[in-house]
Amino acid sequence: MSILTSSLLSVLLCLQPAIDEDQVPWPVKLGARALHRTNQIPLIDQVVVVPDLDTWIDEMAQWSTEGHWPVLLEDDHFAPMLIRTLKPAQVIQRAPVTPPDLSMMDRFQLVLAKAWGGRPGESFAAAMTRQNLKPLGLVLTSESSPSFPAAMALAVGRGQAVGQLDGSLGGGGTVLKASKTMTLIELVRSRCEETGLQWDILGDDIDAITICRTLPSRVRAELPASDRVKAPNVGPEDPLAITDVLGRRTDWKRYAIVGWINGDAVESTYMAMSSLFVVPKTAWLCDGDPTGGQQPQYGMAEAAAKLSQDGYECLLSENATMQTIRSMSSGGLNENLILMNSKGNRDFFDIGSMRGTSNDVPVLSSPSILQMIHSFSLQDPTNANTVGGRWLEHGVYAYVGSSQEPFLGAFVPPVEFVRRISILVPFLVAGRWWDAQGPFSRPWRINTIGDPLMTAASPSLNTRSRITPSGTQDAAQRGLDVRSEAERLMRRIVEQPTAERLTLTLRALNLIGEDELARKMWTYGGQHDLLSSPAAGVILGPLFRLQDRSAFLKAWPLVGQPTRLQRDMLWQLIGPSLAASTDDDTLLLLEQEVTGPTPSSYIEILGPHLARRFGAARTVRLIQQAGSNVRSGEQKQRLKALRSKYSSGR
Repeated sequence: MSILTSSLLSVLLCLQPAIDEDQVPWPVKLGARALHRTNQIPLIDQVVVVPDLDTWIDEMAQWSTEGHWPVLLEDDHFAPMLIRTLKPAQVIQRAPVTPPDLSMMDRFQLVLAKAWGGRPGESFAAAMTRQNLKPLGLVLTSESSPSFPAAMALAVGRGQAVGQLDGSLGGGGTVLKASKTMTLIELVRSRCEETGLQWDILGDDIDAITICRTLPSRVRAELPASDRVKAPNVGPEDPLAITDVLGRRTDWKRYAIVGWINGDAVESTYMAMSSLFVVPKTAWLCDGDPTGGQQPQYGMAEAAAKLSQDGYECLLSENATMQTIRSMSSGGLNENLILMNSKGNRDFFDIGSMRGTSNDVPVLSSPSILQMIHSFSLQDPTNANTVGGRWLEHGVYAYVGSSQEPFLGAFVPPVEFVRRISILVPFLVAGRWWDAQGPFSRPWRINTIGDPLMTAASPSLNTRSRITPSGTQDAAQRGLDVRSEAERLMRRIVEQPTAERLTLTLRALNLIGEDELARKMWTYGGQHDLLSSPAAGVILGPLFRLQDRSAFLKAWPLVGQPTRLQRDMLWQLIGPSLAASTDDDTLLLLEQEVTGPTPSSYIEILGPHLARRFGAARTVRLIQQAGSNVRSGEQKQRLKALRSKYSSGR
């Protein structure tokens, strides 16, 4: 361990003088090493957005131990969210480069070696050995995987070894059969062996593995009876969480914690860059009390107190209801760390005595990390109509959740979870029971999504310097300053107003987080007949965050075919504000947006107001119409109960 890493640990040892440094647990050492390495590399005060993967790799090639900065694939949701949080001195937009002849993986290896001081022709491993450095972990990916850039970002950003994990392994809601599970487990072990590092026990060189590729969230495995979790109605064929099966030896003892990133290039890159650059400082603890007070250790009050003590700005929602969730969601959730407990299934969650669906998962205004004490939320993280899938679509970049019914004891209680992260245990590592910590330390049903080296301790422990771009690190030499371009576009639109120019202006302002300016330009566009569907699609985000309900409702019809995220913004902004005085046009607009596989939450919000204004029969017809596309038995029962309620006039 380096002297500087030891000094970081000494800060923690001062808080717990009873612990000798030699006795510091491996998870604390792992987090200390990761944070120390982060603190040693300056953050260059800029964000670069690029149009494609070739340009992204070209920009990543500029990273070195002298400085890192976020490089994002341009979009209207993930990139602006990270930029708003980081508030960089400049945002640079690059034009596409000509693709070189080298393969993606060859470029990956070259960029990785160069970033860590590799000389011409020298490999990453050789460069690290020469400098007496060791990789912090192992990143596995496939060149054909959409999440390939996340692997590159995390390997280069943290100095990790890289291996290929190719082949067809399924994905989505599928369950990997036992024979393929064993093949995958052995392949991951062999990739660890190929690094030449010590890997087969916790506390050695490789304690963290990140897999960036398409996988199923659940697997079957032929476990000896002694290594199975024994629980009611659980059989040997029942699925297990993929990240809890990988990283284990032939005796099923854990040798590494596995994190998993599975998404398209835009989302996965955002997740990796958020892990590398966001410093969590705010927290929301939502206590839905799934145990009815019978398991007080799963409450949130003590955890909130500990986070506040560590320097977090905390919001605690005790005895939360769905009204709590919906009120918090209006305008977007800004907290970086979310702890929530609830009960339910993959597509619904109960908070107190009330039920929400994936439609009620809050829209995020800032990148967030999440521990969700809830059954089945990560059964299929690729499906945004599930609870976990919607959290990820909204911008959660690290997630501890279950892939199957795990039983409450499988979750680390919030106060213990917070105690762990406060002493530098990485976030995903903190969400697991470690070997010999009880039956749920065996292969089970908790999945860990994200970067297993990301820490969320006291913000004061992040001492990374933030420096002004200069020299070859200054991306302004390679691209366009988006703020300057936005100013130029605003001047041009006054001189030569066009709908296309308005859209470009709004997109630039949204990207750099200038919501108020975007609203003013939208108003200007309305005054000069420049509004269009593309412009409306961009402005919804700024209007949502500003909670400008009137302007949002006026823009909505222009969108045409809204995305799921845009529809979530509509319901979460307008739904909580409905009242007896709400005008007919708003009610009729919402009536047209009752759609999707879980419409009950929409009807619960709109139904009372629609019935009061137009009669209960109108609400009954809406329920019947919405139910025609519903497949879930739970949703059918919910709609049946709602139909009975409005049919009886109650």
